[in-house]
Amino acid sequence: MEPRRTQSAQAHIRSPSQPLPPGARQPDHRPYGAMAGLLSVHSVLAVPGQGGHRDRRLSGSSADLYAYENNNSNNSPSPSTSTYPQFQSPSSPNNNSQFAFPEPQLYRSSSANAYGSNANHHNHHNTSVISTGSMTASGSGGVRKPARQDTITPDNVSEMSGGFSEEYFDRNQYAASVTSVNSPERSPTFRTEVFAQLSLDQDTIKKFQEGKLSENDEEWHRLVDPEARAALPDKEVKRQSVLFEVIKSEKDYVADLELLHDVFLRPLIEAQPPIMQPDRINGFIHEVFWNFNDILARHLRLSAALFERQQDQHPIIQSIADIILEATLSFREDYESYIKHYPLAEARHRREMRRNPAYQEFLQRCTSDKRTKKRDLITFISRAVTRLPRLKLLLETVLKHTPEDHPDAEHLPIILGILGDFLKSTQPGIAAAESRVKFVSFCENVTFRKGELIDMDLYGENRTMVHLGTVSRKHRSDYTWIDLTAVLLDHYFILTREEVREEVTRYYVVSRPIPLDFLQLGPFIGPPESRRDATSENKAFLNIGIFADARSMYPFLVSDISSEERRYILYASSERERTKWKEVLEEAKMLRAAHADANKLFAFEVLSDDYMRERTVLVSGSAKKAITGLLVSATTFILDDRAYIVVATQLGVYVAFRSDPSVFTRILDLSKVTMITALPKYDRFFLLHNKSVISYSLRALTDLAQNRISASQFEKTLVKLTPKAAGRVTFFRVGRLSGKDMLIYDERSLVNTTIHTVELRVGGVTEINKKGSYVPAIVTDAQFLAKHLAVISDRGMTIIDPFNILTVVTVPDFTKSNQDDMMAALKEKCDSSKTLGIVPVPNGEFMCIYEEYGCYIHKHGHPTRKCGFVRWEIKANTFLFRAPYLLLFGDNFVEIRHAPTGQFRQMIQHSGLKLLEQTTLEGDTGEFLMTWKGEKNDEFGQSHAVVQALETRDLRMTSPQSPGLPAAEEEVSAVSLHRSISAISAVPVDPLWDEWS
Repeated sequence: MEPRRTQSAQAHIRSPSQPLPPGARQPDHRPYGAMAGLLSVHSVLAVPGQGGHRDRRLSGSSADLYAYENNNSNNSPSPSTSTYPQFQSPSSPNNNSQFAFPEPQLYRSSSANAYGSNANHHNHHNTSVISTGSMTASGSGGVRKPARQDTITPDNVSEMSGGFSEEYFDRNQYAASVTSVNSPERSPTFRTEVFAQLSLDQDTIKKFQEGKLSENDEEWHRLVDPEARAALPDKEVKRQSVLFEVIKSEKDYVADLELLHDVFLRPLIEAQPPIMQPDRINGFIHEVFWNFNDILARHLRLSAALFERQQDQHPIIQSIADIILEATLSFREDYESYIKHYPLAEARHRREMRRNPAYQEFLQRCTSDKRTKKRDLITFISRAVTRLPRLKLLLETVLKHTPEDHPDAEHLPIILGILGDFLKSTQPGIAAAESRVKFVSFCENVTFRKGELIDMDLYGENRTMVHLGTVSRKHRSDYTWIDLTAVLLDHYFILTREEVREEVTRYYVVSRPIPLDFLQLGPFIGPPESRRDATSENKAFLNIGIFADARSMYPFLVSDISSEERRYILYASSERERTKWKEVLEEAKMLRAAHADANKLFAFEVLSDDYMRERTVLVSGSAKKAITGLLVSATTFILDDRAYIVVATQLGVYVAFRSDPSVFTRILDLSKVTMITALPKYDRFFLLHNKSVISYSLRALTDLAQNRISASQFEKTLVKLTPKAAGRVTFFRVGRLSGKDMLIYDERSLVNTTIHTVELRVGGVTEINKKGSYVPAIVTDAQFLAKHLAVISDRGMTIIDPFNILTVVTVPDFTKSNQDDMMAALKEKCDSSKTLGIVPVPNGEFMCIYEEYGCYIHKHGHPTRKCGFVRWEIKANTFLFRAPYLLLFGDNFVEIRHAPTGQFRQMIQHSGLKLLEQTTLEGDTGEFLMTWKGEKNDEFGQSHAVVQALETRDLRMTSPQSPGLPAAEEEVSAVSLHRSISAISAVPVDPLWDEWS
């Protein structure tokens, strides 16, 4: 026996054929979907009447309305047999990789006209004749029976003359007759006539689609005659109701998207005066509304296809699976982008609400629009986020009420699987966006201690918030506790105190953030400790642990590896939370280390790790001759196309070829050498020995290293530069000043210093000022600026003009500190910290370097940036500047910062690490040499490595204008490699600070 199938009947009014206007052609009705057109017309019933005729067409249905079995002897279905179209499974070889969803090929006229009163009526078993309406030849119509209150009828349709009669209509008998296989009413023609007469006029569907019905009337059961509903199985009634709800929800969704455009988006763009600055409006709209227009365009097409299907098949819609499938496949990318971005859009909207009163007022006007029904912008922009989950729920309900033998029972799970997988795939993106929102909120509301400049590059491209949670600390009294909010970023660990004010959470930093490069993790296995919180009732007894509620707290330790003082014992509320902190901290440190290793700002190459040895207790008496002592200074040069490296140790001076730096030759058996430099341009090798500056021929030095000359011949090239200051020189520097090659050195007395400047020339030197520049302090170093010298002393930093010894100024200039509390606080820090030097930064500023701090001054010497200061992670002994990076050298550490912003970038850690003293005419450019403890410690002593450092460049960001320089730092190229900087202001300045002209 054939399986039971369902059939629906659809009445259709067709106007008489009329000639088309000139140039017009017959409309081409194309169904939506790649699987359209599979359903054929099974039967046509034409009923003639005055003024027109009525077509009744049957299509394969998805509704379980009737059971019909073909009893023809040849077992071949007749044209009117109620059967499903034959569908192929996806695995069928002839399916062409398409799902065969049913869709009717129906053609409708532009208007529906009632047919004449002489229409034929079917009458069986004393059942009342059912008619959709009549009109006599003379044009008069019959009196229509009042409609039932739960049925919506068109306003312009007269009452049928042959309507249902409650007196003669038996629901049970009718339902049994039309569903019985053996009943004469099983005829498809009869069923077609019945449901054609029961169907509602299409004008009502049109009103529904145009939104002209009341909200209560937009239900399937309100648009279908009760007698028709009573003839359907309950399961099919529920199925049709849910299918109608799918279409209705799509209509409402599209209407909301259009409201979002008409009420919010367009008025925001066209607002006069503008709601926000013109240079911000485009970025704001892009971030808040994202790809909303793309989604609206997709759903306008989808809703049009659903409306067309509804017009074709109402009241019994067979399937919309083909339409939903194609739409789902087409808009996945749009929704994926929108859903993942939504948390950022909402956060940007809320930030603008808090900051912009004009925007708040604008939204209030929009919300007061009656079309919005008092819904705010968040409700509308979140509609796209909830649409697909709601559609999935509706389709699951449709599947629940779909017969097992219906094609939708096979195809709906496929669609649900696609939607389910898609929604799952968006969850990580949503979580990442929500985490980004939390991160942005933290960045906007974090507050640092007053005066300190902390630039953590929070808005960098790859910045992320790894974890945020509550931790506790014990007060020093050991019986009171404080709760803190710990924030773990991809590059910093921060402890804050959280406060909520006016629905805004603010984070007050209670301790200076620790870069993950310096973060050290302690044990996470300590036993839990009991926490008792004080209340108004138990405060008096808290010290002795009475009447206080106790709970376990689980300790763990974090610390700053560069400081013994920065150790924090924190407590988690549970073992699980402590384990979570351990996992995220270890993972974040590992990722940070990998990132730093892959993005090194400086590349380090060990030139020698065996020759230079320091004496230890393991050294035997016979091996003492191999001891070189600690490295002090180094220099490199090229002579006759051959590269050399020269190093000075505590016991002598050594030279080696750069091609083989593992083998050194001692050329000078001198102790107390503290600085050396080689100047091939002048054929001189300068060194500071026993507090005197002397020089040798550089060519003679290389010849001696290759045994071409004797030591006595080499000694004949000796020149003493400081005979008058012998025994009182502590440093010398070479560099360029006003375009001339200069050498400066100090002559120290008990409480003051004289700075001597000599001009280097081929064949000798010329002293600029025989008296020198007097400085009433103990000078420790000096730096070349573009036109002046920065002299560093125990009393701070002084700027002098070696060509005009009367011009002297001290920087920073704190003369107004008695009028400015912030300046006074900065002055106190600078006065208590050792001065190291000064470096130029863009925007006409200098950064003054101290052993623990750095601050910015402008070209007149006054502090800038609100007298703020940058605090180093380490205590620096010396520094090196390679624009734009500042390298701070401390015990075992190198801290690298971005000088213009003060941002911490990277850290290098090695035991015994230090910068070898060096000075060159090139200034702050080129390679530099360092040393750290080597890997060998044996009977020949502790080895010390000679390390060459070169600055790296990001090849992906190089710009044609500045070859090799990252585009992100192209502005730093304004800082001359000779410590000069371009002018940014036409305002006359003190000639002393005219470094920019």
